[in-house]
Amino acid sequence: MPLNPLDKVILTVFKHNPHLASYYGLRDYDFLVPKLSKEEIENTLNDYLEVLSELKKYEPENDELKLDKDQFVRELKQSYIMLEGWKLWRHYPVAPDIITEMILSIMFSDANEKHKEEALKARIRAIPQMLEESKELLEEPYSIWVSLTNMQLQGLRLMLIDMNAPNEVLRTIEDYSKWLTNLETKEGFKPIGEELFEELLKVRGIEEDSESLAKWAKEEAMKLREELGNPPEGVEAEDPRKAYIEAVNRARKFVKEKAVVPLPPDEELEVRDTPEPLRPIIPFAAYYPPQRFSPFNKGTLIITPGASKRDYFDILNTAVHETYPGHHVQLTFPLPTKYRAFADATDYIEGWAHYTEELMLEQGFERHPRYVWQVKKDSLWRLVRVYVDIWLSKGKMSFDEAVKELVEVAMLDEESAKAEVLRYTLTPGYQLSYAYGKRRIKEMREMVMQEGKFSLYEFHERFLKFGALPVDVVKELIV
Repeated sequence: MPLNPLDKVILTVFKHNPHLASYYGLRDYDFLVPKLSKEEIENTLNDYLEVLSELKKYEPENDELKLDKDQFVRELKQSYIMLEGWKLWRHYPVAPDIITEMILSIMFSDANEKHKEEALKARIRAIPQMLEESKELLEEPYSIWVSLTNMQLQGLRLMLIDMNAPNEVLRTIEDYSKWLTNLETKEGFKPIGEELFEELLKVRGIEEDSESLAKWAKEEAMKLREELGNPPEGVEAEDPRKAYIEAVNRARKFVKEKAVVPLPPDEELEVRDTPEPLRPIIPFAAYYPPQRFSPFNKGTLIITPGASKRDYFDILNTAVHETYPGHHVQLTFPLPTKYRAFADATDYIEGWAHYTEELMLEQGFERHPRYVWQVKKDSLWRLVRVYVDIWLSKGKMSFDEAVKELVEVAMLDEESAKAEVLRYTLTPGYQLSYAYGKRRIKEMREMVMQEGKFSLYEFHERFLKFGALPVDVVKELIV
């Protein structure tokens, strides 16, 4: 019996990216590693075009599968733009990122300890070959990305030392770092460019003209910046990690007692320190969702040791965004089909988490003047991200100009601003998803309220049950 085209897409993606299969909890892939060669990229592109062609001919048997098909088409097209259009792999040393991901996908798993130990050994043994193989990809390296990679390599090396990795592997990482340092590089980074950026947004389901979006965000940011003024006095957390845990527990209790959003009955949350290789690009905290095909519905909040966030109310708003009722609730929510677990619309994912910050303020979660100020300040930051993302990605703004904008308008410290912009250069179109998605969700909520009898809890339940489809697609299903 021939494979369902949706299943074929999944198997094709995992064939070329076994570390992603591990993130989904598919343990059969844990001993496999991705290939990092030009031949592999060509094979990947050909396979993606083949399954995309088959998918377009597929006639799903119900509406939910039709949504899944459309989302798979969007995501395959997006991958093609990044691999064949932008060709980031020619300019950014991708191997350390992929190696880190394949290690973390085992570390964050719920597999038994014996399986994890053996899988980690297998993947660590593959690191020297992966680094050597990947060198042929880097045809035109850029200085900013090489510097970032060297920072990540030092973090990766420290993590592997903690894991008692063989000396041969550690030496290979040092040799690769020296090889990078001796490369002749171009200054700065290579933006994706205006044409590909616009195509990328449309593929992701964002139809609004990017310059209109940038204009809206800049105007809103300037108004909010003037309104904010200086911050009211806050409360410094003596132990930020302890403060994060307390904030998470407090947010969960409030969400449950006030019935703000439905909590999945089997959700669990673990708190960990941010792994070393990720600290250069995660200055505060981040969330890793559950491995969807694991028997446990457990997400992970990672907190960067020594993070610049020390004010309790800043930490409190971050906890809301990342956990309750933000990412953790959203990404542990039951889904209508198994395929929806692979949906990854960024305006839905980040739009929801950003929306919940203002939602919790509306619901009276905390009334301290510093908390009110912090929620607004974080909204300002996301607005600045919109036009910085657009202009940086199109090549209309330099790295230093982007850092300056985040420092002077969004009020980030310079070190955090640099870490932010480093990530922006690698993820075009992602940053604008926060404010854009939040705006669309609020507009959708207002439209549903105008229909008559309205329940906030039921609106959130309806929104979350569709999974990470583009917000404008969800709007057509709800309104």
